[in-house]
Amino acid sequence: MTVKGHDNELLRSVARQSATSIIPARHRAEQRSEVYWTEAQRLSHTGSFGWKLSTGERIWSEETFRIFQYDRAITPTLELVLQRVHPEDAALVQQTLESAAHDGKDFDHEYRLLMPDGSIKYVHAVARALIDESGSIEFAGAVTDVTERKRAEGALRLSENYLAEAQRLSHTGSWAGAPGPGELRYWSEECYRLLGFDPRDELPRIETFFQRIHPDDQTRTMKQFENASREKTGFEFDYRIVHPGGEVREIQTVGHPVFSPSGDLVEFVGTVIDVTERKRAEALREGESRILEMIARDAPLEEILEKLVRVVEAQFAGLLCSVLLLDEDGQHVRHGAAPSLPEAYSKAIDGLPIGPKAGSCGTAMYRREPVIVTDILHDPLWEPYREIANIHGLRACWSTPILSHSGKALGSFAMYYREPRSPSATETRALEMSTHLAGIAIERKLTHELLQRSETYLAEAQRLSHTGSWAFNARDAVYWSDETYKIFEYDRAVKPTLELVFRRVHPEDATLVQQTIELAVRDGKDFDHEYRLLMPNGSVKHVHVVAHALSDKSGRVEFVGAVMDVTAAKQAEAALRRSENYLAEAQRLTHTGSGAWRVPGWDALYLSEEWFRIYGFDPKRGLSAWNDRLQRMHPEDRDNVQETKDRAINAKSDYEVDHRILLPDGTVKYTHTVGHPVLNAYGDVEQFVCTMMDVTERKQAEEAREALRQAQADLARVSRVTTMGELTASLAHEVNQPIAATGTDANTCLRWLACDTPNIEEARAAAMRIVKDVKRTAEIMTRIRQLFKKGSSQREVVDVNEIIREMIVLLRGEITRYNILVGTDLTADIPQVTADRVQLQQVLMNLMINGIEAMKDADRTRELAIKSRRADTDQVLVSVNDTGIGLPRKQMEKIFNAFFTTKPHGTGMGLRISRSIIESHGGKLWAADNSPRGASFNFTLPIKSEAAE
Repeated sequence: MTVKGHDNELLRSVARQSATSIIPARHRAEQRSEVYWTEAQRLSHTGSFGWKLSTGERIWSEETFRIFQYDRAITPTLELVLQRVHPEDAALVQQTLESAAHDGKDFDHEYRLLMPDGSIKYVHAVARALIDESGSIEFAGAVTDVTERKRAEGALRLSENYLAEAQRLSHTGSWAGAPGPGELRYWSEECYRLLGFDPRDELPRIETFFQRIHPDDQTRTMKQFENASREKTGFEFDYRIVHPGGEVREIQTVGHPVFSPSGDLVEFVGTVIDVTERKRAEALREGESRILEMIARDAPLEEILEKLVRVVEAQFAGLLCSVLLLDEDGQHVRHGAAPSLPEAYSKAIDGLPIGPKAGSCGTAMYRREPVIVTDILHDPLWEPYREIANIHGLRACWSTPILSHSGKALGSFAMYYREPRSPSATETRALEMSTHLAGIAIERKLTHELLQRSETYLAEAQRLSHTGSWAFNARDAVYWSDETYKIFEYDRAVKPTLELVFRRVHPEDATLVQQTIELAVRDGKDFDHEYRLLMPNGSVKHVHVVAHALSDKSGRVEFVGAVMDVTAAKQAEAALRRSENYLAEAQRLTHTGSGAWRVPGWDALYLSEEWFRIYGFDPKRGLSAWNDRLQRMHPEDRDNVQETKDRAINAKSDYEVDHRILLPDGTVKYTHTVGHPVLNAYGDVEQFVCTMMDVTERKQAEEAREALRQAQADLARVSRVTTMGELTASLAHEVNQPIAATGTDANTCLRWLACDTPNIEEARAAAMRIVKDVKRTAEIMTRIRQLFKKGSSQREVVDVNEIIREMIVLLRGEITRYNILVGTDLTADIPQVTADRVQLQQVLMNLMINGIEAMKDADRTRELAIKSRRADTDQVLVSVNDTGIGLPRKQMEKIFNAFFTTKPHGTGMGLRISRSIIESHGGKLWAADNSPRGASFNFTLPIKSEAAE
């Protein structure tokens, strides 16, 4: 029976007692024990009252006055009661009393009193209607102050609410049940919810409850409960419950046995706790630990990401996870891990661009913030990829970007479901955890790769620069890089020591090296020195060592530094010094100075020693001599030099200028200067590098050569004139022949025209012969005129065979006069040469006339043979052979000397001039015996090349 039930029964008992005692009390008051009754009412906070309807008389006990807080001397009335009733309950109380008075029936009600001090009392009034001897109705009843009970009930309800809320928050339900497979006796509201039942329904049967347990756990759970009932012990075990919607929850139940006074097991009471989240969190933490272990041991990123995905997928039914990586270009996604997603889907999205509308993952990477898509088929972010997601049955995708510590997007972690849904708090936490772990793994891999590349670059840089790194403390070496081992030529497996260093130091440098290191260790200071190494094969290396001293908290000094093999630099430095010496000597020998000057300002940046010598300045004056160079530049050349350099600056081009230097003693030097511009990063001229050559001797030599050349030309012309004088009779005969033939042909032409019937064809033939003879005469005169012409040498591309034929025609008179047989062997496709036609004609004429004169008195066959052929890849060979008296053997070397002659009336200059002409063309002229008799003169000319004069 409840507390409320006991109170109601007490009120009814008091009311009955009051009803039977009020009327007789009037007659037997002396028989009542007033003291006991009053005390009982005081203790139970219950007052009695009587109400006679016919007279309106009311009787209150002392406790009733105390409850209503009225003075005992006041006559009780209905108004006094209503005056104390709480305003919110007044209408109901009045209505209840009026109804009771009208119907003459019992009443039982509770209401509140508002006391003068503002406090509130709760009272419970019970009355029974009685009929007296006259038939009038009167009520006898009791009123109880139930304020404390109400407070207790409120506290109890509050406590129950707190308990229910605590159970809801902690996912803990309470229960009670009979031992064995008995009936269920009690479930709290949270117990219903946790086990998937409706609290509004009745308690399920034990069989119904066991059917909700996961099939794999039913038998085990039943046995554990039966064992606890049999052994009368408490129990604690886990099982899975399957909710009507298919959701599986992990449940932990604890049962405690309740015994009767006789020791019999009455029932079990206990709790059920939903440990799904806890177990999921434990699984995730365990998975997180395994992932961190894999990261720590540098497992492949692909393995780490796949393991991470599988750990998360195992915690949520139907979940499919994916990791995408952001490509190095920062614009496209790359497959990372998605073992449960359809392979075709993973391939389809691999390489897609990120952007503001690129599904969940591409958008998350682009925005660098989570993107939750609860329904792929209706979300605009998935519009470009909606079809492919629908094909593979994907309906929800929640993606979180994987960010580096600097906030740069590295990829994304995504959760997929095959039905539209939003993430739970647990799924959100799992997504955040997964993203964090993936970020650690990816960034570690990137850092590791960067470190590896950096180490590779460093090792390669050390190899290329022949620079090794090292570290040692006051006791010994502690670290050598690979290049350091290579420089000292030790095996990589050898432990580095200072002794190994000293073992390689050149004996002549050993003392200095040891002193340097000892001093650095003693003072804890940096050092920088160079020394030599004597290698096992006897070779010598030069090394440059730089070290930096570091001190730890204990004050111990350690050195870190670098050793560079500078052997090549030393050799290059020595070679550079030699090169500089050679260059200086070459400049001195060639009279060529070099320098550099700045634009603008024209200030000197560098001047070689030879530049000082050319200008006649003392090198000790340094660059200041540059400012005085204008004073030594010939006044007539200054403007030209200035204009030339200005044009070069404006055009950003090279310049080349000749000018004279006028030394203080009046000596004039001729110089040739060439300058080259150096441009800065903006394309502007920053400086000019120039060379200056003293060409005074060349100028003087050119003038001398020009005078000699003019003398040679005059001499050659004299020689030609002399020769032509000797050939006057022959030339006259040669000219007379075509003239005479012209006269004959003219008369013939006239005769044919004078006939009665003119023979036009014969006349035309005679006229054609006249034209031919006239042309022949003109050609002979032209050649003669060229040989007599005085002028400078003019070279052109000529055909040697053509010149040979011309000279045969010109000398035909002499050839006929002395009955000379001329034979030619001229190569048809002989290359052309660059030569002065007149000078080449003179050489051939001299050689042919010499051959004719050598044969004119011979009583045997007189034959002059002229040949031409290609001597080698770049020369033409011409030979003139005769069958005359031959060359004087004892005087063979003298025939080309000036004024040497074997002719009675010769000048001795013909062959000398001929050799000079051929040599000026870059060729060679020589003589030899002609087998079996006679002489042979040969000369070569370069093919189509300007010979140096």
